[in-house]
Order: sequence, then C-alpha cells, then structure tokens
Amino acid sequence: MFCEILENKNQDINILTIDVEDWFHILDTPSTPPLSSWFNLESRIVANTLLILDLFRKYQIKCTFFVLGWVAENFPDLVREIDRQGHEIGTHGYSHELVYKLTPEQFYRDVNLSLEYLSRITSQPILGYRAPGFSITATSLWALDILIDLGFCYDSSIFPIKRNHGGFPKSSTEVCWLTTPKGKQIIEVPITPLSFLNQKVYLFGGGYFRLTPYQLITFAIKQINANNKPVMIYLHPREFDPNHPKLKLDFFRHFTCYINLKYTQNKLEKLLLDFKFSNIKNYLYSSTYISNSHVSLD
Repeated sequence: MFCEILENKNQDINILTIDVEDWFHILDTPSTPPLSSWFNLESRIVANTLLILDLFRKYQIKCTFFVLGWVAENFPDLVREIDRQGHEIGTHGYSHELVYKLTPEQFYRDVNLSLEYLSRITSQPILGYRAPGFSITATSLWALDILIDLGFCYDSSIFPIKRNHGGFPKSSTEVCWLTTPKGKQIIEVPITPLSFLNQKVYLFGGGYFRLTPYQLITFAIKQINANNKPVMIYLHPREFDPNHPKLKLDFFRHFTCYINLKYTQNKLEKLLLDFKFSNIKNYLYSSTYISNSHVSLD
C-alpha cells in the first residue's frame, strides 16, 4: 500500500470530530451489552449530543459527527438537528463492532445498513467512515476496498500507534491518498500523533485528551501545526456527561474510560478559544496533492 500526501493550504485549521455513540457502546469488554438489549437501556445520547451542538454553536465551529447507524435508526431527529446546524455527517458503522472481528461480508452489510438509515435523514452525501475502535489494521485493509465500493471519499479509521484495539504502527501519520492492495484509492485521515524522541505519542482524543494536562496539549498542537499539519481531535458524547451510568470494567479500562469526565467540556472550550477547528470535509477542500510523495506501508 502507498500513500500520496495531501498538502494543507490553510495551515492554521485543525480537525474536530465526534463519534456519536452512547455510554453502553464501550468496546470489547465482558460487560458490553449485546445489540439486542441496547434499546432497553437508558440512553443519554440525545441530551449529550445537544450539549455538544450548543457548545459548537457558541464558538461557531463546524465539526464532523461520525454517527452510529443504530443511533440514526432510533434517534433520527438528533441526526436531523446535527444536519440542520450545518455539521458534516459521516458514518461510524451500524452495530459498533471491531472491523477485524468481522468478515468482509459482515462488514459490508454493517456499513451499508448505516448508510441506509443516514441517507433517509440527512440532506448531504455521506463522504466519510470511521471504524469503531479505529479497527482498520494491517489485517483488515480489505475494508478500505469495500468502503471505496460503497462510494466513500475518505476513511478516518487508522490509528498509527499500537493500542488496545490493535492500531497500525507502520501506517502513515499524514492525511493522504491510500492506494489499496487492489489498486484503488481513498483518502485516509488518520489520528494525529506527536513525534517525541523518535516515538509516536497520542494526546488528542478520548482518555488521552482527558488525562493530558492542557498546557501539554496546546504545546503539542503548536508543534504539529508548525510543521504544516493539522491535529485531529476525537471525542464521544458520553465524555461530556460525568454522571452517565457506568459499565463494570477492569481497573485499567475503568480508568481510561471514566477518568476526568468532569473536565472534558472546559478543556475543549479552552481549545476552541485558542485554536481554529473545522470538519474533515472542509479541511480536505483546502488541500491539494503533492505529486511523487509516496510512502510504502508494506
């Protein structure tokens, strides 16, 4: 696989994304409830997402919301409100399953089902996909060809650092065109790591964002922006809700999933004051190709 790096014309704009899923959608734990029970659980997705929308309206931010197909099916008015307020809508799949645990046929059905629900609701084409747990890895690159066949313009599923759900340490850290093993092309918008002492470190989303001191986050963003690269932040609606119900998790997962929830909103508000953010679609429209800039991932 090769990537052709995209150059950002608008050097001071970073990317802000929200994965629209509920408090019970934490992946791959013994206490994660099955899909058949989701509708019987107390959902807090509407209130938490509306809080985020109010925050973005206050700071005049347009974000990318990767919406779970199950959410679109059961809370269509929420998706309509995201759309009405002018944010980009992408898909997070339907059933919030790790890609590398699915067969290609299962993956196709899952993503296609999410598109069916979203396309009934939104006034915009669905250009992008993000895998639950950033679970497109070296063993599941076949998923990129399926996304291309389904008509996606970009993917935002690669985490170029080793992590709980695999990660893809050898992948590019740049926003780039990927050429798949089948010779097809799709734009990849990967998670943004900071390079520190020849190591890749991530500070900008989920538990990493909540654990990292604000001063270190701002220092890292400035370092990355100085190299003409955007930082992409990802968060979930449950991270703005310290009082949401909690799953029974082991110590490590409990720590990473629930630490510092009460600080998420204030920390993000500070970033929205200190830096410029937009959605993935707007960022890509401000980019151009750099020819002959390819990196092998084989």
